[in-house]
Amino acid sequence: MKTAMFVSIGIFRNAVRRGLGGGSGLGAVFLIGANTLRETLRQKLVLIVALVALGLVAASKYLLSLDLGHEKIKFVFDFASGALGFFGSIMAVAATCRTFHDEFENRTIITVFSKPVGAFRFAAGKIAGICFALGIFAFATAAAACAMLALTAAGAGEGAPRVNYAGVFAFALAAWAKLCAVAAVSGFICSASTSFLFSAVASFLALAVSAAGEITFRLGGSPDSFAVAASWIFPDFRVFAPAEAFAFAPVEALKLLAMCAYGAVYTLAASAAGAVFLSKREF
Repeated sequence: MKTAMFVSIGIFRNAVRRGLGGGSGLGAVFLIGANTLRETLRQKLVLIVALVALGLVAASKYLLSLDLGHEKIKFVFDFASGALGFFGSIMAVAATCRTFHDEFENRTIITVFSKPVGAFRFAAGKIAGICFALGIFAFATAAAACAMLALTAAGAGEGAPRVNYAGVFAFALAAWAKLCAVAAVSGFICSASTSFLFSAVASFLALAVSAAGEITFRLGGSPDSFAVAASWIFPDFRVFAPAEAFAFAPVEALKLLAMCAYGAVYTLAASAAGAVFLSKREF
């Protein structure tokens, strides 16, 4: 996995050099993003969390102590999707808070702002780099899930549910969009906070609010007025829930597009709001 990550960094950096050049415009965003990606992949916590998640997915087939019959296939996918959501969210919050506050604590943000970069390009580059790292994690997890699903399906016999492997990657795409929104919320909180601890705690609280809304939806409950209001402020995880069905059914392109569009718009809006706070701060 680590090799794939650094190959991806090379591709990302080469794209910057070929098409975007210097330190202004989109070039500045991509250069900051490439540097953020490198910093993110160097964080030990991020690598440990990613390896634990992939290890659990790889071991999911062997964690079954009961004979669940054909339900084993669904169990493996549910295990993988849970690992992607849980560990991916930890990565999104931890990596975002660490990379933003490293810039604040080391005062390197002053150097960046002294160049023709500005708060908006800085925030966009930071979130872009983190999102790229989350994308590597999401699709690596999807690949591991497909491998374990194939092994499980091979021994399941006739009558087992058919796995849509393209649908597993479509689910990973939707999950990636959700994780990008989580990272953007953390970036917004970091932009307004001077404390790493406060940023991390507030980010996890925001994540808990979004998760509570999704759990209420899954349990068939009706969201109250607070939950409705929260869904307009925090990422609405209910939007991404239908993606899990893609693993065992045809991918509904319009639904997938709507999920990705929601994640992209929310990420851009939260990043822009964070940039506004950054532009007002004195370092």
